[in-house]
Amino acid sequence: MAAPGGGMEGPEEAEGLVLGRLEEEALKRRERLKALRQRTLQNKESGEPESKIPREDEEEEPVKHREIKLRNYDPEDAELKKRKLPPAKPASVEDTVKEQLEAAKPEPIIDEV
Repeated sequence: MAAPGGGMEGPEEAEGLVLGRLEEEALKRRERLKALRQRTLQNKESGEPESKIPREDEEEEPVKHREIKLRNYDPEDAELKKRKLPPAKPASVEDTVKEQLEAAKPEPIIDEV
């Protein structure tokens, strides 16, 4: 048992503290929302455009896609066959392999006696 005034709180007192804190947070949120609404109204009155809201009255230009180039696909459509790229030729690796083989050869070491 706790002694009177010993610092232990009952469940009702703890609930009151939690509810009080939650109410304070709710009030702060309400104030922030009010301030945000006032700012948006002031922006509308002053004529500043809101950049994050898309305008519905303006029509967007159609997006132009870059030309499709088909490398590994064999199309059946005649228009797509025009876009097909010629097969790529593999790169020559002979020079690179020769250099690597020469670098792998150990140099002769001569020890003086």
